[in-house]
Amino acid sequence: MGEDIGGVRPSSASLAAGSLARGLQLPGSGLGGRGFCYPDSVVAVTMFFSEAGARPRTWEASPSEHKKWVKVFKACDEDNKGYLSREDFKVAVVMLFGYKPTKIEADSVMSSVNPNTSGLSLEEFLSIVRKKKEVQLHRNEIRHIFTAFDRHYRGYLTLEDFKKAFRQVAPKLSERTILEVFRSIVTQKKADI
Repeated sequence: MGEDIGGVRPSSASLAAGSLARGLQLPGSGLGGRGFCYPDSVVAVTMFFSEAGARPRTWEASPSEHKKWVKVFKACDEDNKGYLSREDFKVAVVMLFGYKPTKIEADSVMSSVNPNTSGLSLEEFLSIVRKKKEVQLHRNEIRHIFTAFDRHYRGYLTLEDFKKAFRQVAPKLSERTILEVFRSIVTQKKADI
């Protein structure tokens, strides 16, 4: 199932940790190998639990939120066409999420539109907004988790911070596995520099 490490067959947690470390690209952060920064730490914790089978909670829009989305759709569909053009979609995203989507994001959304229509139908729009909201909530949750582990508000986690974080969220995970993950991340970071 995996390669032997020092004569010992790695556990599934160790394998998940190894693939977690391979998936990270850690920029040089001036930490001198002492730790790694917010996005990398969050990615590490998230990827580890994702590979261990943990999934984000499912989320459903409240009726009032759903009504708000429909209202925004109707407000952006100025000519009552029954669909949103690319520009209409951009305005709707600004209204709901507070940012203008990039050309790449708009292209991606518009390429997924039914080719028999000229834009996003209400159903397609609601589906896209629901997915964007789920991603936004998931990112906020991850940021909140990282902030809880970064008790000194430094913007990065040291080995001790990392150990404490994993002891809180995975108390049965061996110290060796936690060290392997941390070392893999730091080694990868040094290789990227």
